Amino acid sequence: MARFVIHESDGYSQEALDIYRRLGTIAVGPWEETRLEKELADAEVLVIRLGKINATLLSKAPRLRFIASPTTGLDHIDLAETERRGICVVSLKGCRDITEKIYATSEHTIALILALLRRLPAAHAHVVRDGGWERERFIGREISGKTFGIVGYGRLGSRVAMIAQAMGARLLATDPILTPDRIPSGITLLPLDQLLPQADIVSVHVSLTPETEDLFDERAFAMMRKDSFFVNTSRGQIVHEEALLHALETGWLAGAALDVMRGEDANGSHLLSSPLREYAKTHDHLLLTPHIGGATRESMALTEIAIAEEVTKQMASL
Repeated sequence: MARFVIHESDGYSQEALDIYRRLGTIAVGPWEETRLEKELADAEVLVIRLGKINATLLSKAPRLRFIASPTTGLDHIDLAETERRGICVVSLKGCRDITEKIYATSEHTIALILALLRRLPAAHAHVVRDGGWERERFIGREISGKTFGIVGYGRLGSRVAMIAQAMGARLLATDPILTPDRIPSGITLLPLDQLLPQADIVSVHVSLTPETEDLFDERAFAMMRKDSFFVNTSRGQIVHEEALLHALETGWLAGAALDVMRGEDANGSHLLSSPLREYAKTHDHLLLTPHIGGATRESMALTEIAIAEEVTKQMASL
């Protein structure tokens, strides 16, 4: 029977774990690095979420045949090394029948935008930490009536657009693979350089590719409307973080929210030297959350069960 190592297991779906138990023996973490390496020594299947899987770690797993990740993006896995080793990476990439049922990231995007516009974290701290009740300090803004720019009109972008439109926003979208006839009525399709100067709120939903890395650099932020808002819930590498910081420091942007950051890892080591984190400590118009866009009980259970069933199919086909 196969041996499964489930590393990032906090709150893992019991139904998914039961599927793995029917396929073999399971070891359930999480563990520190030394213990993980020991568990990997005879592992045939490694089950993760967003933990970094690099060549060094893979070298500790000589029997590994599968890596299962209930995600659509795979930039946390060294795919060149898995291909070289012949390790099958099982993910939700392209599994539209599953991903169409997941609403978590689109809801979190709207939550971040509302938190920015209504200054919710700062207002909460004012009441709870400072004992204040100064209503006038936290006069906010509305989504209704704003021009909302969706960068990447795929599964997530279209969901965010639907919610924003229901809240009274005017919708613009940019997506290189779409044509105007494939965009719903009420949404205007534009090139990025035409969308950015018009949008009050820009929300990013593109996949990470060589073409989209640093898509939002100094030039892109300079094209955005002064006093606009920026939100990224896709991948951290899409944003040039120094350029974003400059746009905030100079007052060009009214605010930004990031659920993803460059070089992120579960231990938060990417934050130790992060200028954005330091800036956010003293400026409430920058919000940072730890890649929790898809982290709801409902969506995680759905994807974990789906990925366990896909592993079952893949193993049966060999």
